[in-house]
Amino acid sequence: MICTSCYFINPSENVFCQNCGAHLPHVQSHKPSISPLVLANTLDNSSLLISRGPWQMRMDLMTPFLWLAVLVFVFTLNNTYGLGILAVGLAFALYKSHDTRQIIQQTIPVELINKTIIAYGPANTTSRFSLPTGVLYLLSDGLYFKSFDSNEEISFIHIEISFTDTAVRKGGISFFPHWHEIEMNNGMNERFTFTVQNGGEWMLLMKVLRSELSKR
Repeated sequence: MICTSCYFINPSENVFCQNCGAHLPHVQSHKPSISPLVLANTLDNSSLLISRGPWQMRMDLMTPFLWLAVLVFVFTLNNTYGLGILAVGLAFALYKSHDTRQIIQQTIPVELINKTIIAYGPANTTSRFSLPTGVLYLLSDGLYFKSFDSNEEISFIHIEISFTDTAVRKGGISFFPHWHEIEMNNGMNERFTFTVQNGGEWMLLMKVLRSELSKR
């Protein structure tokens, strides 16, 4: 059972969410019909959302401003400047975390209606210094990225699951904690980089899926 407040996956018998304590919706006795207007995590309550929680995301976005405020205070000894930077950071964190939640809650792309969505989460194809512009879906047959930003160079891309064995998690500095780059080949000697939250979970799920498919 997925909590509608924080998207934490709870055991089906839970009445309250183990993560945030919110009351969980009643389990329906029938499977909801699949339509383009249903969210990915409500098809059958089994799609995994790989994303930071709302407050975790806000703290991640606030972190660069917090460090900047500390540095400004150390060099200027002026509380006003530091508090001003924190105020801007708070507004930025609240706005962008809401923006990211809106991206996550986009309806399923029509082309994925008959696909099995194993997991999904906010992503971009730009860099770890940019915020999410779309959603990356882990399907039973591969990865599918859908951008909801008209300015992004890549609007959608599909990579077969067999090619995800080329995936590597790139190291480096990022403005935002838990924001990782995963680079892989699409089978046509083209390299694509997806920036996602909690990259380790994506790497593990792709490995598990490849392992399961190889047994068939």
